[in-house]
Amino acid sequence: MFKRSKRSKLEEANILLGEAKVLGQQRKYQEATETIEKAIALFTQENDRQKLDLSKALFYEFKAEQSIKSNRALEASNYLGRAGGFYMRLHMVNDLNRVYKKQADILLILARQTMKEKHFIEAASYFEQAAMAYQKLKNKEMELDCKAKSYVSRAAAEKTISGRKVYLRKAVEIMQETGTDNPIIKGHLAYYNGLFIKEEKKEEALRYFSEALQNYQKAGMSKRVEEIKKMINDLVSSQI
Repeated sequence: MFKRSKRSKLEEANILLGEAKVLGQQRKYQEATETIEKAIALFTQENDRQKLDLSKALFYEFKAEQSIKSNRALEASNYLGRAGGFYMRLHMVNDLNRVYKKQADILLILARQTMKEKHFIEAASYFEQAAMAYQKLKNKEMELDCKAKSYVSRAAAEKTISGRKVYLRKAVEIMQETGTDNPIIKGHLAYYNGLFIKEEKKEEALRYFSEALQNYQKAGMSKRVEEIKKMINDLVSSQI
């Protein structure tokens, strides 16, 4: 009787796990969450650690999707981080990278949005978190760019030019560490060098921005190309 009961519970838990996956694929995240919670309870009773970890990973993914739908981006990022922890324990590399990529992109959106709203210290924190997420993905270009942007954000919060220069210099140093021919990183380095001196040496800053523009064009970064073109135009206009 005991063995039959145990098999029945595990079978029920696996059925619930399968149903939750289907509901998740159908984007019925509330129902998926409720279903996977039942599976978690059964896997806990049966001490099936592997299936329990998988169920918890899915639970946090479903919670993240609900948070995204409700425009609670930071909450979603936290849930994705928890899901990633379980995928790491299960050595499910593809799923791990998938949730970390989504987490990194959410943090980057938060950072850019708070930067636009001029909440510079908060933006710096989000850029730092995004950098850590991209580091987990071994995406060196995005990791360095986010680290550098965290210093740019802190520079923007400074009241004095000397205070800003301290942080902008750190942004430049981060990009100089790489010593790579990657056009994205070369573009970033030229861009931050330009930012560092644009208040005092506009002609030299223009040369850096032009170099950044060429590298971003080579890398096919259309959004960054438009951003640099605008900066160049603004800097030229300020000299007239």
